[in-house]
Amino acid sequence: MINLIKADFYKINRSLIYKVLFIITSICAVITTVVSHRIQAGDMDFVSAATVAMLTDVVMLTLVNCVVAGQLICGDFENKLIQSALTGTSSRLTVVCAKMVSYTGLIGIMSLPFALCSLIGAATKAGFSLPYSASVYLAMLSDATQNDVTGGMLVKFAVISLVMVLVYTAQAGIVFLMGFLIKNKPLVVTIIGYLICTVIGMSSSLFGDSMEKIMSYSPFSADMYSLSSGSDYVTIAKVALISLAWIVAFTAASFAAFRKAEIK
Repeated sequence: MINLIKADFYKINRSLIYKVLFIITSICAVITTVVSHRIQAGDMDFVSAATVAMLTDVVMLTLVNCVVAGQLICGDFENKLIQSALTGTSSRLTVVCAKMVSYTGLIGIMSLPFALCSLIGAATKAGFSLPYSASVYLAMLSDATQNDVTGGMLVKFAVISLVMVLVYTAQAGIVFLMGFLIKNKPLVVTIIGYLICTVIGMSSSLFGDSMEKIMSYSPFSADMYSLSSGSDYVTIAKVALISLAWIVAFTAASFAAFRKAEIK
């Protein structure tokens, strides 16, 4: 499995699309951080800030992660890389697990600009507002503005950033599964996966308290977006465990679908 993961990241390092996606998330992270600072400084109002709401991590990472799933899995089916791995010594379970590890690592890389902006911004104590309540990274900046920044707070921010990688991986797990079901159509996987993730993400607010209770055990729970310096480590651990459980579940479902699939 290690060799498969190494091969994935060798390919990723040489692929233009992943570099472009990372540049996009970096630009979005910088813009939303600057907007947050300008609102706190009084140079911009909340109405003006709403124009860049689509650049927040909640929107951009969901979209980018769907693109990543389509390219990482469907792209390898198109290029016969997965077929080649199966003709060697790798089992189908090994291929699926290796892809999930690579997928999680890629999501961590794509999330890195938002995490770094929050950590660097908090350390500078420049002053930040929270124009987009669903953004955990901007919430951390707002916390740093309202409270004294300590080493312990920065450590907690780093831990939350790592946990959010698991959250976003779990949320995009359905797209990972679709990659093994659809195989050779990355654009279809990206579009349908993004629509599904968006609808599921909005379902708790659309269908009221009963749906919210169900969603509380999913990576789309409101708890996932409320992590902050005020969150205790029990809550953070709960979010991490729920996300890990869903990641394992989607990995198992992907293997079940891939085990019976005909590979050409």
